[in-house]
Amino acid sequence: MQSNKILAVLRHGEADFNFPSDFERQLSSKGKSQLIRLRELLKKSSLKPEKILSSAAVRTTQTTEIVAEIFDNVKVAFDRKIYEAEPGVIFESIAETESDVSTLLLVGHNPGISALVSAIADQGYLSMQPGMLVIIEVQVDDWKHLGIGTGIVREVLQ
Repeated sequence: MQSNKILAVLRHGEADFNFPSDFERQLSSKGKSQLIRLRELLKKSSLKPEKILSSAAVRTTQTTEIVAEIFDNVKVAFDRKIYEAEPGVIFESIAETESDVSTLLLVGHNPGISALVSAIADQGYLSMQPGMLVIIEVQVDDWKHLGIGTGIVREVLQ
């Protein structure tokens, strides 16, 4: 029997550019402010992820730290493969999520996460801006079954 899961996809906050490598880029002060505002919105929402799966880049780890502090008992995993990944690679990382996790928060980068959200919802392209969170209801029993057209966008927060 199919049950619904929630996949929340968050693009990292706005980042500065003056760093030796793209992987090391840190959040700008505007990016931190965006995420603090988003965190306040999330406090009032029903979103309660059991797991956060984040890219290991500096700006995504900072994003994860800012947002994760409001969630009790959330497991956090950092995956370097998500950095600059195509949707197929991100699907593979999500597929490794335990099937008993009903709500997963993914923190990543464009263009991969916009393409991922667009594929799952299969309703046209959604361009995610820095600090944007898209909540998708997915109709799968196991994260391994997540794919094109398996979800519906329920909410967009920014």
